[in-house]
Amino acid sequence: MIHTTTTTTTTTIKYPQWHNIISGGVAGAGARLLIAPLDLIRIRAQLERRDIYPRPSIVSRLKHVYQVEGGIKALFRGNLAASYLWIGYTTVQFSVYGTIKEKLEDIREQKETLLTNLLVNPTMVAFISGASAGVCATIATYPFDITRTVFAARGAVTQQQQQKASTNIAESAKSMYQKQGIQGFYAGATPALISIVPYMGLNFAIYDFLITQGEDNTTSKKSIGLSGYAGSISGAVSKIIVYPLDTVKKRIQIQSVYGSSSTYYNGMWDCLATTIRTEGIQGLYRGLFPSVLKTTLGSGLAFTFFRTTKNLLENIHDR
Repeated sequence: MIHTTTTTTTTTIKYPQWHNIISGGVAGAGARLLIAPLDLIRIRAQLERRDIYPRPSIVSRLKHVYQVEGGIKALFRGNLAASYLWIGYTTVQFSVYGTIKEKLEDIREQKETLLTNLLVNPTMVAFISGASAGVCATIATYPFDITRTVFAARGAVTQQQQQKASTNIAESAKSMYQKQGIQGFYAGATPALISIVPYMGLNFAIYDFLITQGEDNTTSKKSIGLSGYAGSISGAVSKIIVYPLDTVKKRIQIQSVYGSSSTYYNGMWDCLATTIRTEGIQGLYRGLFPSVLKTTLGSGLAFTFFRTTKNLLENIHDR
């Protein structure tokens, strides 16, 4: 459980909020660097035409990108925008999570408020805090999410569509603004925000539940290995639950930049209905395996880097 206080047998130590900010940034940077190729493959699979069969494996996809699109560098296409996204996202996420969780725990301890009954369960506190943090982080970093998707999609769209796209972040931002104004930076934001509430709520709730199962709760909260394990499980479970909305988000993002070469989606619900009608339910789960693998590793690494950095800062503070 990630928060700004650590409970001991005698006292409660409150650490500075900037510990969460620094630890969140390190978590995002470290995790992103290690899972970038899987993220690229996951996005390509979500945007893939339904008439491609048999579906290539993860290894064959990685091999194709490496051999055809430019070697190792191609596997990290869009990584700069994605790094901004991950660092910004995890920084906002962990700092907001810690702040909200601390406030909710203070409300619970007062015992006379209307929220007390709702906040009795620590896992519910973690869910509300995680969901709130996810919404704030998504809004703050969403333009980088679109840019990451656009760059990662190169090679999965037609040559005509590629000619419409920019080659760097600045050009991409300028192009989106000229086409749709501020709204262009938030194409596909509706399914993103709808999915982020259960996704991050469950992510932190499951993580909190697994962490608090240790006999020595104070020690378990600081365990780096347990943080990695709990983060991996929570990330995988929550990703599977909300994956269809992630697919819808990616398709709307690409349509807003590249246009549509075949199927045009008139918003989130139309994309959802059209995908089910033309591709079946399985169309919403394209790229599920590389996505879950990426999320399992990414979430586990993020929580591991976060806990490692936070332990270091707390040890320095305690001295």
